[in-house]
Amino acid sequence: MRIGIVPKITEFFKNQYECTVDIKLIDFFKKIFKKSEILILNQTTNNKRIDFLILQGGNDLVFFNKNMKNIIRQKYNNYYFNLAQKNKIPTLGICLGAQFIAKKYKATLINKKHVGKHKILFSNVKFFKNIKLPSTTNSYHNYVIKKLDKRFINLAFAQDKSIEAFINFNKKILGIMWHPERFNKFRKFDKQMIKRFYDISNTSSRTRE
Repeated sequence: MRIGIVPKITEFFKNQYECTVDIKLIDFFKKIFKKSEILILNQTTNNKRIDFLILQGGNDLVFFNKNMKNIIRQKYNNYYFNLAQKNKIPTLGICLGAQFIAKKYKATLINKKHVGKHKILFSNVKFFKNIKLPSTTNSYHNYVIKKLDKRFINLAFAQDKSIEAFINFNKKILGIMWHPERFNKFRKFDKQMIKRFYDISNTSSRTRE
């Protein structure tokens, strides 16, 4: 199994842009998919086959902040997301990745800082069947999703009713606004949820949206 991660773009020196992926994020997916190969996706001409696309956190949407780091990142996000949709590859958006997907489908996002631990409320009982749900999660973002396209199912909300997680089964998309890799100990919940999403996405009989 090949997992492709779109990296964060950083600028350590003026006009020197680098692709970065948190080692903990790689470790997190290795815990779920033990025999997986992790690929860092850092060009817009790469057609190497992957089985699972991860649009990780980091950077901001160009819609909110049009600097070179975000422009480069958006090019990568666009290229690999479109490729994944064309080839029906399961896609997970984490934080910025979730915001990118939401905006792609005309969601309403607003400038509102969520940083630190906060309460979370889950709504799709069927998807989470037999998975113990946490009462809190983390946040490290300056923008929140207020309203989604009707093709998506809302899975979780923050106390201010902003959307913390969403899914579209037909498009094989899952978006989460928290960082599963940033807990001191990886949560069983996150591992079970992502594994279930991947398994459902690869079940050909699944037709609901």
